[in-house]
Amino acid sequence: MNKEKVIGENMNVQLVTYTRNPDKVCAMAAYVSASNKPLSEFSEAWTEEDTKKWISIVVDRGHTSVLEHASFTFSLEDVSRVCTHQLVRHRIASYTQQSLRRVEPKRESFKAPETVKDSEYYDRVKDILDKIYSTYDSLVGDDVPKEDARFILPMGTKTNLLVTMNCRELYEVFFPLRCCTKAQWEIREVAWEMLKICKKKAPIIFKNSGPRCKKLGYCPEGKPCKEFKKFVR
Repeated sequence: MNKEKVIGENMNVQLVTYTRNPDKVCAMAAYVSASNKPLSEFSEAWTEEDTKKWISIVVDRGHTSVLEHASFTFSLEDVSRVCTHQLVRHRIASYTQQSLRRVEPKRESFKAPETVKDSEYYDRVKDILDKIYSTYDSLVGDDVPKEDARFILPMGTKTNLLVTMNCRELYEVFFPLRCCTKAQWEIREVAWEMLKICKKKAPIIFKNSGPRCKKLGYCPEGKPCKEFKKFVR
């Protein structure tokens, strides 16, 4: 397992593995698509400039199917099930999530947003959570299957999962949607940490990756956010 970690507040995004030389692999796919010569006649003489040229061609023209030849696998730890319910809407990906049929969550596994913690009602929230987790333990102790007892658990229950996405899904869909300031805060935080890793490992592909406004030049959500000028230059 790749030991490189990026730590965000209250969660951990870790790169597990990725396609070796992702920029080069996708650039070679672009060459195969557009050249009348086989790759074998050119691969030994391949240069960094060739990689930059071919990636620029396909990205600028929107011919991004070649980016599917490279992928990244991440371990997402201590994220809420609110976050993962949004994450799995990205269908061109593979997911393996911690199973509540086998794992018993504890009281400390609840993830509360700062807005909830700062609320005057947080003491009431903590009382409710104590009752929920205590009741869960009682149900399991009374031989109720974990797969049934989990029905009473809150959406804020922490979970861990492994996710694999190809570069096309990351570049065209996931980062444009989830790096936007109008995306929900937790998945936005996850997306930015993933993008930092992708930029380091595939700097040519992800050079201009980010929220949709960065590519479009305007905010597709309507009124631009405070970060708009930073993204659109």
